[in-house]
Amino acid sequence: MSTQSIVLLVIAAALAGLVLWVVKAGHWAKGVEFLTEVRTEMRKVTFPARDEVVGTTIVVLITSFVFGVFLFASDQVIVWIYQNIVKVFS
Repeated sequence: MSTQSIVLLVIAAALAGLVLWVVKAGHWAKGVEFLTEVRTEMRKVTFPARDEVVGTTIVVLITSFVFGVFLFASDQVIVWIYQNIVKVFS
């Protein structure tokens, strides 16, 4: 037997053991129930229209730009104050 066939045999045995454990421990039924509930909940999901997505994207971009300008200006003021304090005390 080659090394590859031994590795494949070990992997197959491990997978068979895993499947046996899942079925015997009752996890299979829980998994099926979970996936059924996920499917039911996904049917309730509504996705926004293209206009709404474009509108909210524009709001996010504008808000990000405004905050960026504000933080840049605040940083410049803090640097200016710090430089003046250093000038006074040095």
